[in-house]
Amino acid sequence: MPTPKSPSIAVSEQQKEILSKIARQSTADFREVSRASLILEIEKGKPNSKIAKVMSCSIDKVKHWRYKWLANQDTLMQIEADPQNANQLEKSIREVLKDNPRPGAPVTYSSEQYCQILAVALEHPEESGRPISQWSSRELADECNKRGITSGISDRQVGRFLKRNRCETSS
Repeated sequence: MPTPKSPSIAVSEQQKEILSKIARQSTADFREVSRASLILEIEKGKPNSKIAKVMSCSIDKVKHWRYKWLANQDTLMQIEADPQNANQLEKSIREVLKDNPRPGAPVTYSSEQYCQILAVALEHPEESGRPISQWSSRELADECNKRGITSGISDRQVGRFLKRNRCETSS
């Protein structure tokens, strides 16, 4: 049974000009340049397998960008048709070429907390009433929790913070 033909996409002349401009930019983000080139190839009506071979990418990538363009092409056409949105079209095309936000866990510790933890690490432990000559991860975590900088930060997490910055604790 032959594979079904991929849906064709609509790219206006003005959109092609913008995509070509993006594809030729030497200072643009590589992903944006390759995606603009990919959309221009898809627009030619070639099968996904041939486009993937020409563009040295996976068929799944070709499919993804074909369907992403399809999902946005009506909006792009509406923007293009409205003379008040003349400057908006390129911005909207660049927005379509961006990655979708990736899921992930929210940040556990703010930048401010992170800086405060590092500031405590640079203090002498004696200034905090600790009977030690240098901070251990456990002592530092305890001090940060005691000061209310964090609530329940583990000594492992403090150790990762210090390791990330190659921070030498006070001696």
